[in-house]
Parts: sequence; structure tokens; C-alpha cells
Amino acid sequence: IQQVTTQCDRHRIPAYVEASKLANVLFYERHGFQAIGTIQAGKSPPIFPMVRQPQ
Repeated sequence: IQQVTTQCDRHRIPAYVEASKLANVLFYERHGFQAIGTIQAGKSPPIFPMVRQPQ
């Protein structure tokens, strides 16, 4: 994670991930990501799109 976020910060671009578990949402939040919604198709488990703005 740190290598990617460092590059994103250097180039001033946001980073995007999709977390498939709530535990992963918490993990990514510790690295500066914020959930921007929930995606759920039918009865499939939810997916949490997350973005981290350059810092």
C-alpha cells in the first residue's frame, strides 16, 4: 500500500480500491482511504469503493 500511495502523492493523483469485506474497509481507512458508497448486485456481498486523495 505504501509504495502505491507514495507514488500517487508524488504525482498528485487519487488512489482507488474496492474492499470486499468490512475488515478491509477498516484497513484501508488506516491508510487514508474513504468509502464513497456501496455496490451490491442482487444477493451478492457488498463491495465498498474507496478513494484516497493525494496528500
